[in-house]
Amino acid sequence: MKQASSHPTAAVATCVAVISILSSQVSGGHLEAQDDPPLEVTLRLPQLGVALFGEVELTAEIYPPDTDVERVEFFVDGRRRATVRQPPWSATVDVGQQNVAHEFVVHVYDATGHRTSSSADSPSIQIDDVLDVRLQQLYVAVENRARRRVLDLERGEFKIFDNGKRQKISTFERGDVPLSAVLLLDASSSMSGGRLDVAVGGARAFVEGMRELDQAKVILHSDRLVRETPFTSTSTDLEETLMDVETGGGTALNDHLFLALARLERVQGRRVVVILSDGIDVESALPIRYVSWIAHQLQPVIYWIRLVNSDVPAWEENPPFGEHHSYWRGYEQHQQEIDDLVQMVEESGGFIHAIRSIDEVDRSFRWILADLRNQYVLGYLPDATAGAGGKHEVEVRVAERGLRVRTRGSYLTSPPWPF
Repeated sequence: MKQASSHPTAAVATCVAVISILSSQVSGGHLEAQDDPPLEVTLRLPQLGVALFGEVELTAEIYPPDTDVERVEFFVDGRRRATVRQPPWSATVDVGQQNVAHEFVVHVYDATGHRTSSSADSPSIQIDDVLDVRLQQLYVAVENRARRRVLDLERGEFKIFDNGKRQKISTFERGDVPLSAVLLLDASSSMSGGRLDVAVGGARAFVEGMRELDQAKVILHSDRLVRETPFTSTSTDLEETLMDVETGGGTALNDHLFLALARLERVQGRRVVVILSDGIDVESALPIRYVSWIAHQLQPVIYWIRLVNSDVPAWEENPPFGEHHSYWRGYEQHQQEIDDLVQMVEESGGFIHAIRSIDEVDRSFRWILADLRNQYVLGYLPDATAGAGGKHEVEVRVAERGLRVRTRGSYLTSPPWPF
């Protein structure tokens, strides 16, 4: 029988071997403490290396995907624009329409308060030469003597005049263009007795008749803002917001028409305003000429469904308004306000539809939507000699006689402040 070696070197070697084996077993059995993988995030933009405008979807890709995330914050140009507390870790932000570079940053906070960040940039469009000419786009409705729409005209049958000088037609299309509309409904005391419910039903019919890329919002007003919906593409989104609305108060049409235009300023598509009111505005602080100045900047088409007394003769398409006054204006000033509103509607390319019964509202809204669908879209680059600044008068003619042409009648370049 052999005796164990008593040599010290052999004993040390044996001890080291035992420790090595134990260490291997512990590591292989996952008994050794392991650090969690570091939290990582990548900020994704819709496109890389291109200029971004309007609404942009930002997405945070988080690794590991099962990380216990407390919140995700999105920043644009140093300002926090959205906070998300549950997946999907994305947000839509509006970066505006200016041609500028943007910096996007995302911060991800886990349950322990640890923060991880990522960033991305978008450039501006590089412009070598600047040509100060703005494409003017005209939406043109053509009707025959029987008030039926004429839809078979060709490009060569149209002529455009800017300040009396004929212009070259750059673009020509038929059909409709996606629209963004504000339906501005009077909710004053004159709309009591179920009249407002019928008016809201007409607005709902308008939205139901829209197409996939269209959007609209409803603003109910009296002498104050009563109710406002977000822009939507479906009538179901209007239901809850427009329920249980009480009428009351006077009418401040000018003030809320200004609000409608402000809401259209940041949206895309063809801008439209539909007014439902008797037009008797005795509460507004804003004069209509100020509102008209804003309308000339945005170039919306404005329609007015005008409520008139049922005893007005049917042959009067636009009966007189009668005499009114307010704290702000006397009789003559009030009449001037109405005259300026009528002119603003007509110059926008829209029309006034006088109705004698609230039951005609639904038909009026559908008629307006059909008018928007059946128009020609003409574009031209104004000749620089056609007028230096100020107001430009626009006229569209067609070769065939007896046809009625309706379109926007003017626009402003370098417009003067109206006060």
